[in-house]
Amino acid sequence: MVIRRFFSQENLVRAKTELNYIIDTIMNSYGELDLSIREDYFNLYYRGNSLAKIVFKAKGLYQISIHNKFFYGTRANNRKYFINLIPKKDYTSLVLNKDLIHPFFQKKHIDEFCSRIKEVNWGEEADFEQSLISDNLNREDIIFIDRQITDSKLRRMRMDLLALVQDKEDKYSFLVAEVKLGNNSELNNKVAGQLTTYVNHIKNHFSDYINCYQKQYEQKKELGLFLKPRYQIIKIQQKIEGVIIVGGYSGKARQQIETLRLNFPNLQIMTFFHPYDRNKLK
Repeated sequence: MVIRRFFSQENLVRAKTELNYIIDTIMNSYGELDLSIREDYFNLYYRGNSLAKIVFKAKGLYQISIHNKFFYGTRANNRKYFINLIPKKDYTSLVLNKDLIHPFFQKKHIDEFCSRIKEVNWGEEADFEQSLISDNLNREDIIFIDRQITDSKLRRMRMDLLALVQDKEDKYSFLVAEVKLGNNSELNNKVAGQLTTYVNHIKNHFSDYINCYQKQYEQKKELGLFLKPRYQIIKIQQKIEGVIIVGGYSGKARQQIETLRLNFPNLQIMTFFHPYDRNKLK
C-alpha cells in the first residue's frame, strides 16, 4: 500500500478511550487546533503549525515529540507530567502513560505551547492554510480530510491540503489544493507543475488513496472530529481535481496569476485578497 494514514483497530480504540480530552479540546478550539492522522500516530497542529507528534507505544504508553522552543520554559516541563524525557537537537521526546495525557495537555499548557509558536515559528502561509480549514468546518459538500500529505513514492514531496468534494449524497471525490500567499516566489509555473504531479500521482494510485481516506474519514467520524457530514461511511469516486488557492498581497499576486492562467488555461485558481472575503470555498 502506497499510503496508510489511519489507525489500527487497537489504536483507534485507545484514541476513543484515552485521548478524548485532546479531541474535546480540539473541538472547542473554534478551528485553531487540528488533528491529522498518520500511520498509527497523529500530529496536533495549532493554526497550521505542528505543535506535537503523538505516537502510540506498547504497554499503554505514548511518545510525545515537541519542539524544544515550544516546550522548555513552560509549566509542562515538570517530571510529574511525564515518565521519561529524552532531549534531542531540535525536539524533545517524552514518554507518558494514558493517565498523564490529560495533565500534560491541560489547557494552560496548550496555551503556553501556542504562545511559543506565535513567538518563534509563526508562518503566514500556514495560518492562511488553517483558516481555510476552520472556515469550512462541518460542511456536507467539502471536507478538508488531510494536510501535508506524502506517501512512500512521493520522495519527500508534500501536498498542502487534500479535500473531499461531494458529488451526490455520500459519494465524494478528491480535490488537491496547493496553498500560496500572493507574495510567494513559487506562485509561478512551478506550483502548477507540482499540482499536476500530485493529481497524476493520485490517479496512478487511486485504489490506495480511496482505501486510505475512506478509512480515515470513518475513524475521524467515529472519534467525533466531524460533526458534518452526517454520513458515518462515505464512498470516494475515481475522480480528482486540483486547485491553487491564493491569499493576500493582491498587487504582487495578480500578474503572476494572470501568467499562470495564460500558460495553464485549464488550471483552477481561487483567490482571497481582501479581509472581508473570508476563506470559505464556494
